[in-house]
Amino acid sequence: MLNREVDLTSCDREPIHKIGAIQPIGVLIAVDSASLTIEFASANTHDTFGCSCADLLGKPLAMVLGEENCAALCARSLQPTMPDLLRPWFLSTRKPDGGIVELECYPHSHDGRIILEFVAIQRSPAAMWETDLLRQRFISELIHPETLPDLAQVGAQIIREVTGFDRVMIYRFAEDKHGQVIAESTIRDDSFLGLHYPASDIPDPARRHFALNVIRIIPDINATPVPIMTPSGGIADASSAAPLDLTYSKLRAVAPVHVEYLNNMGVGASMSISLTSNHELWGLVACHHYAPLHLSWSKLRFCELIGGTISALLQSLENTIKLRQSIRAEKTAFAIEREARMGKPLRDVILDHAEALMDLSSSQGLSLILANERFEAGLVPTSAEGYLALKENLVEGIATSDQLTGQRASANGEADIVSGGAMMELSEDGQDWLVLFRKSYEQTIRWAGKPEKIGILSDGGPIRLSPRGSFAVWSEERRGRSMPFTETDHEILRITRRALFAMNSLDRERGAMAAQAAAEAEEARLRLALLDSERNRSMGELASALAHELNQPLSAVTNYVNACRQELTNYGLDVPQEVDRLMDSAVSESLRAANLVRRLRNFIDQGQISPELIDLHAVIRQGVDLALFATPEDKCEVTFDFHPELKEVHADPVQIGQVILNLVRNSLTAMHGADRRILSIATSCSDSMVRISIKDSGSGISADVMPTLFEPFHNSTTSGMGIGLSLCRSIVEAHGGKIWAETGGTETEFVFTLKANGSSGS
Repeated sequence: MLNREVDLTSCDREPIHKIGAIQPIGVLIAVDSASLTIEFASANTHDTFGCSCADLLGKPLAMVLGEENCAALCARSLQPTMPDLLRPWFLSTRKPDGGIVELECYPHSHDGRIILEFVAIQRSPAAMWETDLLRQRFISELIHPETLPDLAQVGAQIIREVTGFDRVMIYRFAEDKHGQVIAESTIRDDSFLGLHYPASDIPDPARRHFALNVIRIIPDINATPVPIMTPSGGIADASSAAPLDLTYSKLRAVAPVHVEYLNNMGVGASMSISLTSNHELWGLVACHHYAPLHLSWSKLRFCELIGGTISALLQSLENTIKLRQSIRAEKTAFAIEREARMGKPLRDVILDHAEALMDLSSSQGLSLILANERFEAGLVPTSAEGYLALKENLVEGIATSDQLTGQRASANGEADIVSGGAMMELSEDGQDWLVLFRKSYEQTIRWAGKPEKIGILSDGGPIRLSPRGSFAVWSEERRGRSMPFTETDHEILRITRRALFAMNSLDRERGAMAAQAAAEAEEARLRLALLDSERNRSMGELASALAHELNQPLSAVTNYVNACRQELTNYGLDVPQEVDRLMDSAVSESLRAANLVRRLRNFIDQGQISPELIDLHAVIRQGVDLALFATPEDKCEVTFDFHPELKEVHADPVQIGQVILNLVRNSLTAMHGADRRILSIATSCSDSMVRISIKDSGSGISADVMPTLFEPFHNSTTSGMGIGLSLCRSIVEAHGGKIWAETGGTETEFVFTLKANGSSGS
C-alpha cells in the first residue's frame, strides 16, 4: 500500500477511508465492540505502550489500558456526531516495564469496532490565546460582520493568528463543486484571493470526509505513514480481506495523490476546517504552511470551535439573506393576489408588476403566455424555440437554465444575448406559463493553475493521471451563459409561481363563469326575442282584427251622420249651425279614428312610421282633448307648461298623438276617486332632444309593477289588455327617443323624448 504507484484514473472513487495507515503523530488500536479484543494496531505501538503491534493483536484491550480504563471507555458516548467533533479522553496507563504513560485519546465507534487514536499530552502552560478573554474577543469579532465576505475575512485572520499557518484561505463551493477563494490571511507576498479551484482538486471521496469530519490536520506532508496491521500480518487497506474503515479517524494517513498535489504547491503542512450551512458542505478553511507545522490538539479543538462558529454564522447570514428575499417575493405575490382577487385580469396584474418580478429574480426580460396570447416586457428572445425546451425539465412546475442556446434579443436598440431563463408553469394543462430571461454574463475566471490533470506514462506501467503541477494564474473567458440560478432564486420562483398559479386558476374560473353567464344571457335573449316575435305576431293579428272590426262601425258612423244631415235637408228643416258643426266634427273624428287604426295596424305589423314636420304642442292638445272627451270621469284640472321657443318636430303626428292619448288616459284612470285631480303637461328641449312630461296627482305606481311597466301584457291598471304602455315605448323608440316613469307618493310622471329636429334650443 505504501509504495504503490499513484493511479488517479479513478480518484473520484478511491477508497481513501480504507487507506490502511495513519500519520506518525499518534498510535491507533481498533477493537471488537463486543469483546474489546484488539483486531488492528498501528505498527508504532511499541513507542507508546512498550508492546509491539504483533504482541497486541488478538489480545484484550485491558492488557494495554487496564480494566478501569476499559470500563470508563464503555461508559463513554462513542457514536460519531454529524459532523464529527474532537472529543478528547484523557487517561493514564501502565507499560509492561511499570512506567506510567499519560495520553490524549480520541475514541469512536464505527462499523462494529471501537477505534482508539492516541496522541501525547502536551504539558506546556496555556498560551494567551487560550484564555477566556481572548476566546470572547475572537467570538465577538466573528459576530460583528454582516456580510459573508467580511465574516470569512475575520475568520481567516483569527485562525492564522491562533495557528501560525503561513496562509489561511476560506473558499466557497459553487453549484458545480468548484471553489473560489473569498477570504485570505497570509504573510506571503503572493495572494490567492479571488482565484478559482476546479472541482477535480477535491474529489468526491474527499468531499465526503469533509462533510463527516470538521477538522483535518496534516502536520508534515512528507512524513512516512505508519501502516495498520492485521492479526495475519497484512496491512488493513482496501486490498485486504478485512480492511479497517477510517471514515472518522483523526490520524488517517494522506492519500498519495494529495501528497503529490500539495508538494506541487510547495506546501509542507496543511489543515482544513469544514464549513457547513443548512446541513450541506458550504466551503472550507484551507490552511497552508510551507514547512512542517505541529500544533497541539488543544489548538486544533479551538480551531474546530472557530470553524463551528463561522459555520453557524454563515448559516445565519445566508438564511437571513434568503429570508429577506423571500419576504420581498411574498410581498410582491401578496400584491398580485390582492389585485387579482379584486377582479383585475391576471395579465394586467403581471405586466403591471413586471419590473418587480424581474428585479426579484435578477432577470432582464419577461414573456407571459395566457390563453394562447403572448405578452412581453424587457429583454426577450426573438424565437421561442430555445426556452420552450425548458418544459422538458420542469420540476414542481419550475425549470431553470443558464445556457439557452441561440437566444438573441434586442432591447433599447442594442443587441444582447438572452442566455438564461426560468420557466414557471401557471396551469395544470400546461397552456399558461411565465418565463423570466437573463442576459449573457461574460465572465473572466482566474484559476489557480489550469484546471486539468495531466496523463503520465509510467515505466512499464499504465498511464496514470497526475494532479496539477502548476498553480500559476490561468484565465478563462466564459461566454454564452447567464448568471446561474441559485437556491435562493428557486425559492423566489416557488413563491411567485404559487401565487400566479392560484390567481390564474381563479382567473380561469371567473372566465368560465363569465362565459357561462354570457351563454345563459344569450339564451335568455333568444328566448325573449322569440317571445317578442310571437307577441308581435299576436299583436299584429290583433291589430288587423281590430282594424277590420273598427273600420266598419266607423264607416257606419260617418254614413249615419251624413245620412242624418241629408234627411234633415230632405224634410226641409233648417239645420242649426252648432248641430252642423257637431256633425262635421263627428265625421272628421270618425275619419281620423279610421286613419289612426290603419297607422297603428301598419306600425304594429311592420314597425312603419310616417314622420313629418308637426306642431308638437297642437298634437299634445288634441290628444289631451280626445282623452278627456272619451273619459266618463269628472273633469280634472289640466295645466300646460310648453316651451315658448319650441318649433316644429319631425315625427308621425298620429302615432305621437296616440302616445299622448294613452298616457293621459292612464293618468286619468290613476286619479279616479281622488280628491285632488290635477294633470300637468310640460315640454322642454335641449340642442338634440325634446322632453315631454305628463304628471298626475293619482295613487302612484307600486314598486312591484315598475320593472315590467312597459312590457306587453303587463297591466298597470285594473282594466285593459296591457299593451298601451308597450305600444307607447315602441312608438317612442321608433322615433329615436326613450320613455320612462317616475313615481313617488301619490304622484306619477311619465316622460318621453323625441329628437329635436326642426326645433330651437332653449
